[in-house]
Amino acid sequence: MYSEPWSDIEDYSSAHEAVLLTEIATELPVGHDLYGKSTKILAKREDKDGVLVVCDNKFYIVHLTWSQKKEVLPYPETRSYDSLEVLQEQLAKDSLYF
Repeated sequence: MYSEPWSDIEDYSSAHEAVLLTEIATELPVGHDLYGKSTKILAKREDKDGVLVVCDNKFYIVHLTWSQKKEVLPYPETRSYDSLEVLQEQLAKDSLYF
């Protein structure tokens, strides 16, 4: 399903996935759409520090800051997609700007 610059999270070690999940949890401030929710990583974009996650049947692309601290809204910048079709259109454009 994923093409460059996206890579399936399965292409990485479970340790790498754990690092990404930890950074997401660390950065999310109170009030963020994903704060306090369980997310599953689907894919990663190396060139823009983007991580594609699913939560509550909705898709999100989170642009990690790698600050290793709680951010202030609107960071980490996040875009949501209500359906797989809309998400696939966005991924096909290969032009996500955060």
